[in-house]
Amino acid sequence: MALRCHAARPGSLPSGPGGINQAAQVLFQRPFGHLSEPQQDQVVAAVANGTAPGENWQHLPIDRFFEELLAELAEAYYSHPLAQEEIGYVGMADVPGWHRIEPNQLEAREPEEVKP
Repeated sequence: MALRCHAARPGSLPSGPGGINQAAQVLFQRPFGHLSEPQQDQVVAAVANGTAPGENWQHLPIDRFFEELLAELAEAYYSHPLAQEEIGYVGMADVPGWHRIEPNQLEAREPEEVKP
């Protein structure tokens, strides 16, 4: 995972990736992108727990950054059609033919719910 450090004003959300790199430097003396996967996991866990070291976290609320990061990542992940299919999302309500079915009914093209 490569994090780019952009020039951002202190306290702005774009300064968060810089804070992740600062934490990696303090903890492992290397940029985040050069860490092993377990080391990256440790840095992300420190950010998630609000204990990551680094100057950026003095100006940016670490819990707010992590919450926003998770929201952005979830949005990016679930924007992919295969991820949407994985959760049973079959598309927008304005797909041709949507008005021909009743509530709690499926169209022929829609998958049936898998019961465990």
